[in-house]
This record gives sequence, structure tokens and C-alpha cells, in this order.
Amino acid sequence: MNRRNFITTTTLATAGALLTHSAFAAHDGKVGTLDIAEWTKINTEAGAKLKAIKPSSDKLSESDQKLMIEIAAGGMMQLELSKAAVAKATSADVKAYAQAEVDEQTGLAAKLKEIAMAKGATLPETPDDKIKKAVEKLNAKSGADFDHAYLEQSGVEGHEKLDKTMSKVQSKAQDATLKEVATTALPLIKTHLQAARDEIKDKG
Repeated sequence: MNRRNFITTTTLATAGALLTHSAFAAHDGKVGTLDIAEWTKINTEAGAKLKAIKPSSDKLSESDQKLMIEIAAGGMMQLELSKAAVAKATSADVKAYAQAEVDEQTGLAAKLKEIAMAKGATLPETPDDKIKKAVEKLNAKSGADFDHAYLEQSGVEGHEKLDKTMSKVQSKAQDATLKEVATTALPLIKTHLQAARDEIKDKG
């Protein structure tokens, strides 16, 4: 390869890498198809509704206790992955998405703790090995690869699991408070799921 062809090839390769990076680094003022003001409004209102739930002191059945632990474990996975994304994501859109997820899961964790205390139940307080390994795997990536992996892992897969869990709670839980949590949380879970899909599609 002569010097001119080498320079041209190298320049094109560098330009391609920069375009790939900028596709995820770009901030269009939207999260998915929602502008940032609407995104913030939806998340704020959902958080307020969850916070307003008043737990009863009725004891949980064994099956409901398992459902609550399932919610807590799924939420903790989302929280830890999203904390990593807030710190490391390249795209401002992805950071905004991750911060909303941190806020959502922090609020959910606080409400579950309140419910557990009211009902004399116990919840996991620290991330288990599965969560730690998932965060380590995500943090091994960087740049656009990190952003894409986060949106796939937490944005899509994580919210699909949460959607399934909350739908199960909504239909099978005996406890009225748990049912209310599921009913209140599901719309925002679906919004976050769609936003993640839209972000992935938008960034190609």
C-alpha cells in the first residue's frame, strides 16, 4: 500500500469510528421520541403516585412475600446498572434515561422498604452476585458499546422482566398494597421500555 492510499484508508477508518461514536454521543434533546420536558413530567408524576401509596399493616402471605422479593431484586438490578450508566454513558440522552431509571428504582426501593416495615417482612438490602456480575460485565465496555449494551440490558431486557413481574403481581398478588404498587408502576415501566427501544432504533 502506498503512502497516499494508507493515509486515505486510515482517514476513512477514523472517520467511521468517529461517526459510530457520535451516533451514540449525540444529544437530540429527546429520550426516545419524548422531548426532555415531557420525559421529566412523566417520570415526576409517576414517582409522586408511587410515593403516595399508603401500605396497610396486613401480613403478607408466603407467595406475596416471594413476589415482593422478586420486585425488589429486579429493581435493584436496574438501579445498579443505571448508576453505572449515569457515571459512564457517552450519550447525554442515555445519561438522561439512566438518571430517570435511578430515580424510579430509588423511589420503588424506598416504597418497598416502607411496605416491608409495615407488614413485618424482610427484603434483600445489598446486590447479590448476579447483580454484581452484570454490572461488571457492563462496565467492561466503553463509549458507544457501553451505551448500546446498557440500553439493551437494562432498557429493554430489564424492563421486559419488570413488566412481566409487575403484571404477575397485578394478577396474582393477594395483598392490596402490592397490587397498587404494580398498577402504579406498570405505566412507567412500559414508557421506559418503549423509550429504550426508540433510543436503540434512533442510534442505529
